[in-house]
Amino acid sequence: ESYVAGEDVEGYSPTKMRLPFGVKSLRPMDIPSEDRNRTSPLPYGGNRFEFRAAGSSQNVSMINTVLNTITAEGMKVIADRVEAGEDLKAVTQDLLKTHMKCVFNG
Repeated sequence: ESYVAGEDVEGYSPTKMRLPFGVKSLRPMDIPSEDRNRTSPLPYGGNRFEFRAAGSSQNVSMINTVLNTITAEGMKVIADRVEAGEDLKAVTQDLLKTHMKCVFNG
């Protein structure tokens, strides 16, 4: 909402967290600081999107094709507007404002 309103927003910089086990034979483990958002069918997990709607025995090749096509089409909309001379920030703010009802935040 701050970004759509044109306010300055800070960049994303996750904090590093370590999980100590309290046992000398086990080294502390680095754990992700972001919420994995287990309620979303397509959550962002730090450096990747995860698709969780398919069962373990299902082939996801068609699902991936459809999702990649949707993503490519969305990027084309942005690229066309930027190449036509619009400012990238203004384009992304407009798209978020227009489609915010579709954004799933858990």
